Amino acid sequence: MIKVITFDLDDTLWAIAPVIHKANELMLVWMKRHAPKFAQTYDDQGMAQLRDEVLANRPDMAHDLSQTRIAFVELGLSRCGYHNATALSLDAFDVYFAARNDVTLFDGTRVQIATLKNSYQIGALTNGNADLTQVGIGHLFDFHFNSAHIGVSKPHPDFFARALAHTGHGAGSFIHVGDNPVHDIAGAQAVGMRTIWMNPDNNAWPDGYTRACAEIHHLDQLGAAVAQINGN
Repeated sequence: MIKVITFDLDDTLWAIAPVIHKANELMLVWMKRHAPKFAQTYDDQGMAQLRDEVLANRPDMAHDLSQTRIAFVELGLSRCGYHNATALSLDAFDVYFAARNDVTLFDGTRVQIATLKNSYQIGALTNGNADLTQVGIGHLFDFHFNSAHIGVSKPHPDFFARALAHTGHGAGSFIHVGDNPVHDIAGAQAVGMRTIWMNPDNNAWPDGYTRACAEIHHLDQLGAAVAQINGN
């Protein structure tokens, strides 16, 4: 019997690419006022190069997206000659992070999760750094783990093991819902969880991986998919 349903967040409950693009834009607007040399020097590609440099030197930081961003912004600010780079990087992150959590939920998200919460424990398992309280749906979740909390990222089995230990339920009592065939579906399958593939773009299933127990294209289909899996 299913007792727990866990969700990936980015690209499962909302589209992340436009959110990150807007968050970067707003951070650079802020930089133009408070650290103009940074805004003149680094665009999206330049910031990506800073991020890669930080991670090459600090691979231990790879699972913490927030600290990685703060670190690469601070690096860029320092190279632009700002002596208060640490303080500026934290302020810039606050601007970025507020926009990063200003998401547009896929249709049906609130209703479906709220309905499922009446019968199941609800958790979030994400490699990202979304703040569910800022997003406005924290009250719908009983627990939330991200890669910074755990120190590994999906599909590592230790990530999913944290949810099992937290709830005290076996993997057979879980359904994990996610958009990524490898990180979400294969990762959850590897520890024995059942799975639902959220596939809003109607992508083809990749060769070499076991299909999820169910596939949905919009969240209004979620309740029926959970009921079918629970019935079987």
